[in-house]
Amino acid sequence: MKKTTTKIIAVAFMVIVILFLGCKKEKGLLASNDYEYLPQDVKETCTVSESEFKSWFASGTVTENGLVKPANSVLFPSKNNCDFYKWSEQMFLWLTSPASGGYNGKGTVLESPVFYNVSPPDSLNKRTLTQHKANEAIRAVSNINQSGPNRLPILIDKNGRRFEIEAAKKDEKVKNDANKLIQFDHILTNASGLHSFIDTKGKVIKNPKPVIDSKINPSAVVQEFKIGAKSIFLDSKGREVQSEQGQAGSHGALMGENKSLVYYITMVNDVYAYFLTGVNEGKLNGNQFPTTASARDSILAYAKTKGWAAPPDPDALAMELKTSWVEVKDLPNADTYVTIKAVIPTYDKSNPKVWVEKGQKTTTLALVGMHVVGSVAGHPEMVWATFEHEKNSPNDAYAYRDKQNNIKQVRADTGKGWLFNVNANDTTGNQNFQSMTVSGNTIQVKDTTIKTPNVRRIMAWGVASNTVPNGEDQTPADSNSEIISINNAVRKMLVGKDVRKNYLLIGATWTFGGAAPNGNVYPYGGTADSIPNGDAIGTGQLSNSTMETFVQSPSTASTDSTAISCFSCHSNNTSPSLQPKILSHVFGEIIPLSSSSKKKI
Repeated sequence: MKKTTTKIIAVAFMVIVILFLGCKKEKGLLASNDYEYLPQDVKETCTVSESEFKSWFASGTVTENGLVKPANSVLFPSKNNCDFYKWSEQMFLWLTSPASGGYNGKGTVLESPVFYNVSPPDSLNKRTLTQHKANEAIRAVSNINQSGPNRLPILIDKNGRRFEIEAAKKDEKVKNDANKLIQFDHILTNASGLHSFIDTKGKVIKNPKPVIDSKINPSAVVQEFKIGAKSIFLDSKGREVQSEQGQAGSHGALMGENKSLVYYITMVNDVYAYFLTGVNEGKLNGNQFPTTASARDSILAYAKTKGWAAPPDPDALAMELKTSWVEVKDLPNADTYVTIKAVIPTYDKSNPKVWVEKGQKTTTLALVGMHVVGSVAGHPEMVWATFEHEKNSPNDAYAYRDKQNNIKQVRADTGKGWLFNVNANDTTGNQNFQSMTVSGNTIQVKDTTIKTPNVRRIMAWGVASNTVPNGEDQTPADSNSEIISINNAVRKMLVGKDVRKNYLLIGATWTFGGAAPNGNVYPYGGTADSIPNGDAIGTGQLSNSTMETFVQSPSTASTDSTAISCFSCHSNNTSPSLQPKILSHVFGEIIPLSSSSKKKI
């Protein structure tokens, strides 16, 4: 009898604890160790029905790791934000589907001949396309260059403003206080840390101002001057711009907790490759990316004249992917990642401060991030979406709206188990430190102990915490709820141990009206009750913690200079344009396919 009573008391105690914890989560902050899970009481403002989700699968039935069809971009509805988020989800599921059902190969769809690798730029700044082949490893590189509209490296200053970096030439001249060009020689630093620019005669140049050559938004360009290994940055008015610690530039290399570098692969699909080649030959209209059935048909007709096989998914239209990967070796929970075989560079690390590329090896890589970019009906500026593995990086605090229409706050993620942050309990700002920089075929290591990764995703779901994110969502919580809601819907309907359950849509952005991006982020491009054509909307301040690691905006981006979107770099805000070579950083550099290129599927 005594044992029975004890058991009853124990069970009752457990029930009380569970109810207490459950009520606490519903009424207040989510527990900080809930980073593995999304809020389940979120207001379901963006969902996909069970019947529609089934229609995404080639078999018409949801199957574990089953083949998903690409979204039909020609018939894209574009009625509301959710249409863009559903397009993003379906495209990601398609790209990471097994390459069966006519894709000619093992592995995933993105490894199939539907896609081409885009090489890094050569010495002439040209890139080549290499079609993926069945059972052949894809090549990856160890960094991704974050470039602005002038194709220059990016700098984020201490106030969160974005600049491009223009390197000073060997014989650089600056303007003095009389606006006269003076030959610059060197810089002196006094005991107080103040810098003086010295001319070739040893005299101090008063109020030096750089000569900015860049044509696109020169006021957002700084010129870099070197003092040994240190850099000094002057804006167009001669003011010194202070960068965040370790973030003077954007050619950073990133390392995971498993001691693997992050490797990157840029790809385009067959429609994109055919379109680019036709534009270069003057056979296709290159004013904008294809968005209509007639534009699609023109590309197919052109490909036929070349003897190229018709794309199996022409309604996907033009797609450009940027993907990030780590080695599977020593990776916790490796079975939760999409993997591929790839060729990666190897490094001679005998000098701990300078790693020199010495060869290559074939290995298995695990997917940690993906930018999915594609043209759709009514939006030639393309939809820009991004995904991450749920174990990548902790989020900063964010808000969402629950089913009772209350706004709830989620505190910043802490705890362990993150691939790119080994001390997530540190939420004080000592984060996103760039300790490794790629220069040519070497990696410069600023900290020879290779600081353990400290990456955070500053804007959890792509919007700032203090602004109206778009015309449909009047608070950040409403926008965040849409993204959380569609993630919950998709993850719940994937069955079994589908590996794609472990990836999250962070957000997607596009422009109002499908107009040429003007570089502005809503609502800073106009009045609060009017969205100018060309403003970035949706989750307009989107970043991926594996690809924009060191160039993330502050979470309270509250001015037009700190509100940074995909289109801050992929646009010409001086003269907005929909031309592909303006929107895409690789389109104008890619060498077209040759007439002898044969595509077999």
